[in-house]
Amino acid sequence: TMNTPTPITRTTCLIGFWAAVVSTGFGLGYIVALLATLTGAVDGPWATAYQLAPSIVLAWSYMVLMACVLDAAPLEGKIWAIIAFGFALMYSVINSIVYFTELIVVIPRVLRNNGESVSVLLFEPGEFLFAVNGLAYGFMSMAALFAAPSVFDRHGTQQARVRGAMLAHGAIGPFIVGAV
Repeated sequence: TMNTPTPITRTTCLIGFWAAVVSTGFGLGYIVALLATLTGAVDGPWATAYQLAPSIVLAWSYMVLMACVLDAAPLEGKIWAIIAFGFALMYSVINSIVYFTELIVVIPRVLRNNGESVSVLLFEPGEFLFAVNGLAYGFMSMAALFAAPSVFDRHGTQQARVRGAMLAHGAIGPFIVGAV
């Protein structure tokens, strides 16, 4: 029946676990870099580089994690997981472009005192790529929101906590986009 859980492969479990670990680790790496910037320990273009380097890996690993959620979703929740993966893919692609552009094009020019040649691409509040980044994080939140109904109780309360965390993450999406 549709309520019968589909078996989750060992490969999906392993990849999903490690994608979650990597996402968490690089998310924490971003927080450490942000705190270093806010406290003045790092500033200028290096502050941006230190924040974006872990963030690009977070974007990739989060997309992999959502692919595992999709693969593990039972038939009844599969449509939610498909929608979630679509949002995760948009988040990953957009932020890969934003972060790669900043790390490879913009920051090196700023460090060479040639920032005016890329001023339209500066990663600052109110600027184009900052706004695009905010949109991408809105997509990340939407991915979590739509993934939540695809997580069914296979193991009791743990899944309820996962769903709750996904719903909370999804609920902050409008605030992230609105902060841009």
